[in-house]
Amino acid sequence: MTTSSNKIRLVVCDIDGTLTHDGTICPSEYTLNIIERLHKEGILFGLASGRGIEQLKSLKDEWGLSFDFDMLIGLNGSEIYDHKSGRKESLYLLSKEDVKEIIEKMLSRFPDLNCSIYRDERRMIRFIDEMAVLSMKRTGMDNDVVDDLSEMWSEPCSKVMFRVSEEVMKQIEPYCVEISNERYRSCKTQTTMMEFVHRDADKGNALRRYCEENDLDINSVAAFGDMDNDNELLIAAGLGVCMINGAEGTKECADAITEKGNNEDGCAYYIEKYILNGN
Repeated sequence: MTTSSNKIRLVVCDIDGTLTHDGTICPSEYTLNIIERLHKEGILFGLASGRGIEQLKSLKDEWGLSFDFDMLIGLNGSEIYDHKSGRKESLYLLSKEDVKEIIEKMLSRFPDLNCSIYRDERRMIRFIDEMAVLSMKRTGMDNDVVDDLSEMWSEPCSKVMFRVSEEVMKQIEPYCVEISNERYRSCKTQTTMMEFVHRDADKGNALRRYCEENDLDINSVAAFGDMDNDNELLIAAGLGVCMINGAEGTKECADAITEKGNNEDGCAYYIEKYILNGN
């Protein structure tokens, strides 16, 4: 599928598995140059991620961009930030009771699982393991080990996370779907990360909200992603593009699939070819 730059007014991208190479925290020089070109062409640029808004804001300097992100969708749709107005909104939090229920249900079936939540831009975690250390190095976010699990449900929060090996993911995924209900649902955000969020929290709903508040035609938005938590974003956008390295279910939700994977700068290549150059 092709489109032209005179139709696209906003480009929104997932980060891991989409903008960045595996194991890296910064896009390649080529990808950063393409992002800068979008800005120079007057096309808005934003990120839609499982990370919190404040952490996403900091990426502008870490990546060496010359401009601030125009919009940000954080915590998989539980937060939204509009740079023009400076407004940050929290949306669709899990209740304390649901956080408790999710953790207890998961640990009753899989007692060795590590779980974590975000609070005040920090990660509260059950225990430190190798995967937690790797995640901390990749994101730069500290881990606060809780003395008692009840600390995790002392307040509402955006999501409950379970980072596991790909082998364990195969074991827990059916159960996560089974216990999802009218209040919360599970979504696999990476091949090694399962998250539970409010039933209405997703990147697509957050994008619709941003477009409504800014009188922006959602059909003029191009969105890029690779995993289940990007599905609603790709469906909502006028042009939803899945990475060729993405999940099969996400490809089914997309209007187009990139010709190259994330490790080959496939997102930037697509943007240059079909949006900036309008081929």
